[in-house]
Amino acid sequence: MKVISEVYWDKGGRTVNQDSVSLQQVSIRGKRAVFALVCDGIGGLQQGEEASGFVAERMTEWFYTEAIRMLRKKKGRKKIGRAGLRALYGCNGEMGTYAGRCGIKMGTAVTMVLISGGRYLSWHSGDTRLYRVNPGRGRKRMKQLTADHTADYRTLVRCVGSFPWKEPDVSGGRLKRNCVLLLCTDGFRNRVPEEKIGEALQPSFLISQEQMGKRLRELSAYGKRNGETDNRSAVVIKCF
Repeated sequence: MKVISEVYWDKGGRTVNQDSVSLQQVSIRGKRAVFALVCDGIGGLQQGEEASGFVAERMTEWFYTEAIRMLRKKKGRKKIGRAGLRALYGCNGEMGTYAGRCGIKMGTAVTMVLISGGRYLSWHSGDTRLYRVNPGRGRKRMKQLTADHTADYRTLVRCVGSFPWKEPDVSGGRLKRNCVLLLCTDGFRNRVPEEKIGEALQPSFLISQEQMGKRLRELSAYGKRNGETDNRSAVVIKCF
């Protein structure tokens, strides 16, 4: 399976961008492996940008130091899923130690995905999201693959940070050819209807990295016109 991908990252109307993104591609035994991540630092707490950046950096390191090795050894998805959870648990512990020393609270939402051999594995905590866009038309074209960990649609009840550990969701499945995965923060999708996102990211439209970038910028501009002022970040991946 081949892939093309692109990243969008914009501070929007804020003075600081508390979102972080990561997109990595490597070849393992002649097959493409992709790691992608979006983090959204919790704005109501201190050092949101440091929280999201720390988790993005640590989990990217995990991809290169542990996940790639496990893929080369053909470890099962369950083992890789547990390894990712251990790494996120380690992030939670380090952030708790640092926050306690500074007398603050800090945290970040995180959604990340590992693609290899026509399958994906995802880890998710918070209100960042992972979507799949399939070819064709209709309501089933776009599917949300993660569930928001929120109360009353606003308050986060799960994240990675200086809080008691709540295990992120781990899920996965097979990817059909010519499908698109979208990882995004809430600022990217809050003011944009899912139908519009699905239309803009139709696999048949995304024939190049440049076209992906154009579509992401158009969706971000649409949200801005509708009053979105939050940071806006997204990673889009087409598998074919």
